[in-house]
Amino acid sequence: MAYRKRLVLAFVAVPLLLTIVWALGMFTRPGADNFWAVRRLLVNYTGIVAIGLLAIGLILAARPVQVEGLLGGLDKFYRLHKWFGIAGTCVGIVHWLIEILPRQFVRWGWIAGPGRRPRGPPAVATGLDPFRDWHSAAVSVAEPALYVMIALVLIALWKRFPYRAFLSTHRLLAVVYLVLVFHGTILMGRSYWSAPVGPFLGVLMAAASLAAMASLFHRIGKSRRAVGAIEMVDHHQESGVTELVVRLSTAWPGHHAGQFAFVDFGDHEGPHPFSIASAWHHDGRLRFGIKALGDYTSTLPRRLFPGQTVTIEGPYGRFDFDSGERQLWIAGGIGIAPFVAGLERLVEQDQPADVDLIYSTRVRDEELLHRLSALAERTGTRLHLLVTPPDPQLTVDRLSQMVPDWRSADVWFCGPQPFGDAMRTGMTANGLPEWRFHQELFQMR
Repeated sequence: MAYRKRLVLAFVAVPLLLTIVWALGMFTRPGADNFWAVRRLLVNYTGIVAIGLLAIGLILAARPVQVEGLLGGLDKFYRLHKWFGIAGTCVGIVHWLIEILPRQFVRWGWIAGPGRRPRGPPAVATGLDPFRDWHSAAVSVAEPALYVMIALVLIALWKRFPYRAFLSTHRLLAVVYLVLVFHGTILMGRSYWSAPVGPFLGVLMAAASLAAMASLFHRIGKSRRAVGAIEMVDHHQESGVTELVVRLSTAWPGHHAGQFAFVDFGDHEGPHPFSIASAWHHDGRLRFGIKALGDYTSTLPRRLFPGQTVTIEGPYGRFDFDSGERQLWIAGGIGIAPFVAGLERLVEQDQPADVDLIYSTRVRDEELLHRLSALAERTGTRLHLLVTPPDPQLTVDRLSQMVPDWRSADVWFCGPQPFGDAMRTGMTANGLPEWRFHQELFQMR
């Protein structure tokens, strides 16, 4: 199944499952026979769905590698994390509006208020009762928490917001979530906790709360970190690519060609994801190629130096060329990095490969081309170079001229997303099954 279909299926399945579990408890409740009873049901329902969606989003943010195979890799399920965060926030807004708007309508005289229930004798407090004693506090924290969450989500969606500041503000969402867990736990009340939705949502909230604590205390990915030092830095001015080799001094589990890692240079910027541009040779060395694409990566050539301490977290991703004997690799710009690792892996396997590699670049880097040509020759890979301009952009028609049998190949693409989306759309429209187009996605926010 194509990764997009998997993500859509997961995105639909979570709220659907929450709805089903919530509905199971409704069979034991009296029917809602008036506006205010329906409103109360909708308030509870939207609150349950919102906290459930946010819980799944937070769990995915903790980088659970156990689901990488199911969802196509961390770069893919970070998309899902983003969708769940946005959806949970939107449902939370609806939950809040359902709660406050009818009250306002009563004040304006548009609708009649709920009838007053006859009061019985005052209850005698006996010991601690969280549902009673903490009710007011749980109500009062919800609205401010919602405002903060909306602001933080909007900041996360604002791509021009500095990455370093984004990491700091985004971590505050963990605090907001813990506040909302307190709100939901108390206001669900005993009746919902005794229904099927209670234990189900309780497990989700507990797992998400652990993920939130891991985020706040910088524990996410800690077990997958290794420490090393930069062994070599080489800046290619023409292409704007900084190539570096890191020699690890602590344990590294190894990686498949094509995977990526989060790299932290200890400059308080936080870890950034970069493709590993080398196969694993069991010598503790990892190679990276970093393109100057933004404010941060543009400063790296003058900030990196041999001997500098580096923390590597990973490996992650499922861009590992693990399907089909006949393969077509398409690289755009710095997207060549995982394919260099793929070629090195083929050299180690020491057997001919039925692979075509199309490398589209705006700058001709002779040193890199020499290396690619040597690796391609050793592996039998057919290397096609497009320097645009003067060469025209790669299209399906041009692809058919270069690689006539592309429909029989598994396609692996890494490069600018618009380029990849255009190639996927054109190739699937011309007979390639979508599940055979593999695309690396590096939009982590």
